[in-house]
Amino acid sequence: MNILKKLLIISEGKNTGNRLIKQMNELLKGHLEIENILVSELKSSEIKADLILFASIYVKNRAIRYVDLEIPSIVSKRIIDHKNIKEIISIKDGTDVLFINDSYETAREAIEQLMELGLDHIKYHSYYPDCTSYPNLEIAITAGESQLAPYLPKKLIDIGTRILDIQTIHEIGRILDLERYLSDSLIVNYIRDIVEISKSIEESRKDSLEAQEILETIVNGLDHGVAFINNEGEIVNSNQKFEYIFGIKKKDIIKRKIEEFLPFKISSLAQDKTYTGTIENKEIFFQLREVKLFRKIGYIIWVKYNLKPTQKINYENHMLLNRNLHSFKDYLTINKDALNIIKRAEKFSKTDATILIQGENGTGKEILAQGIHMSSFRNNSIFVPINMTTISSNLLESELFGYEEGTFTGALKGGKIGLFEMADGGTVFIDEIGDTPLDVQAKLLRVLEEKRIRRVGGIEEIPIDVRIIAATNKNLLDLVDKGQFRLDLFFRLNILPLQTIPLRRRREDIEYLLKHFININLQHKNIRSLKEFFEKETIDFLNNYEWIGNVRELINLVEYLTLIYNGERLGISSLHNYMIDIETKKRKVYLSKEEIWVLRQFEIHNNIPLGRKKLAKLATDENLKIGEGKIRSALKTLEEYGFIKSIGNMGSKITRNGKNFLEE
Repeated sequence: MNILKKLLIISEGKNTGNRLIKQMNELLKGHLEIENILVSELKSSEIKADLILFASIYVKNRAIRYVDLEIPSIVSKRIIDHKNIKEIISIKDGTDVLFINDSYETAREAIEQLMELGLDHIKYHSYYPDCTSYPNLEIAITAGESQLAPYLPKKLIDIGTRILDIQTIHEIGRILDLERYLSDSLIVNYIRDIVEISKSIEESRKDSLEAQEILETIVNGLDHGVAFINNEGEIVNSNQKFEYIFGIKKKDIIKRKIEEFLPFKISSLAQDKTYTGTIENKEIFFQLREVKLFRKIGYIIWVKYNLKPTQKINYENHMLLNRNLHSFKDYLTINKDALNIIKRAEKFSKTDATILIQGENGTGKEILAQGIHMSSFRNNSIFVPINMTTISSNLLESELFGYEEGTFTGALKGGKIGLFEMADGGTVFIDEIGDTPLDVQAKLLRVLEEKRIRRVGGIEEIPIDVRIIAATNKNLLDLVDKGQFRLDLFFRLNILPLQTIPLRRRREDIEYLLKHFININLQHKNIRSLKEFFEKETIDFLNNYEWIGNVRELINLVEYLTLIYNGERLGISSLHNYMIDIETKKRKVYLSKEEIWVLRQFEIHNNIPLGRKKLAKLATDENLKIGEGKIRSALKTLEEYGFIKSIGNMGSKITRNGKNFLEE
């Protein structure tokens, strides 16, 4: 008896779940058992499946605590059903409309997809449950969630629940080993629908150029090469993947005969049948379909190819790896400023812009990077970490960008793909970016600007789709001043900046983290208070310790202490000797030039309390570029070191410790 594979769909609402079940049944009926559970009704005991499909990242974040991590899971990518949007086309240009969906994230995503389809002639206003501010408009649009409408609009357009995109469908088939049951015409039919709706938009809006741009936007997102051919066999358009496969730019493709690229005549091919061939040692799969292309008979051809055996990427391993990545919940803190950094990182994860994370070693920069990846739309793709300090300088370029066969002695037959090419569709995390050699910095800048790489020894420009997150414990602007880091690269990296906070500046986290990691290591004993594990003087010592290695140092200390723990409370003598030495010796404090300037102002104005506004004016008077933000940070640091003391709303004054520091 054939046992069906089980797909569990976890959704926010029943409409979404039912629509996705219907779509998957249309594609794999008889080969797949499908169940839908609402995220609000989840219980851990219910999670039994071969694959879990989260309807959105919003749903995944709510459901993840109930999910068995041993079960494969993916977050669906969903698209507007093109057949349901014709009514929107006729809406008058500039009209304000309310868009209704079940969450902020899904509403914004659907609006963006409508705009990508060319339906940007109207002004969208999102509405979702718990939305506190929204306009009362005559026209509303919803994606299968009309019951959520906050009022009865004059006209309500329901475009239906968004459906799974092609990539998600094929991913489901791959994981469940059901790809063979998916029709090869799936993609062709999808493109045909795109052509039809593009034609409708063109006819309605009387703008053929715009319609063509719409079409290009959609097909460029496909993972297959696509070319549009007129009845004379000439290529009239193509997507970026087609250019990549054949290594030729679009300007050199248009108006050329398809026979120049593929070894066949159109007349010799049957529609919807898959053909196999070899072009430049690449195994090619292609399929042809006749369509009406902008009122004329033409053809759509889609192409894909297999990588050479030495270049194949083990996506199964990558998926497994992703399940071991950190999420934002793993960034443990109760510090208000640190929690705000996590909130900012969550916002950044919803974009594709480059992120630069700066902070001391051990402050969780990679955890943040992994959390951003897992909260992004790339979370089903690979996360590739690169540490610039661990790769030999003479191998760095080939490791990053790959190399062609015969480039150097010992090069693999068939060449090797680089880390950037491996990460296509995913995220590249470049740690210790400040240690990158200048010549490689120039190539990284090119990758950031053009989204293309060139293998060592190669001439082909390979487009890549990666999100880049960089991290460093160094001051990159200082490196710029020293000629060790490119200023233009800094600006390209620092689009979305994040700054981690050292443990000594979030002291409320010390006891919280100690207790957490002690309980992890002592699984047989759940301590409710640190007093059960430490002597009071030890707790005081640890609360005042400098933690030069930050959270990483704390974790390592806990691992050591739990190994030597025998049930009796630990005294200071149980700690590492170097920790005791640091605290018994006079600690050298290092302040930035801005912090020293601020402290000096307190010394100069000894009897006058100073606040950040007064200090900002003093800086302006001296033509110094020290804004209120830097002053606020400096004041916080100086107060933590005990160099200044707050006297309420009047400001702060310098302490004896502060004066002693300036005298040293």
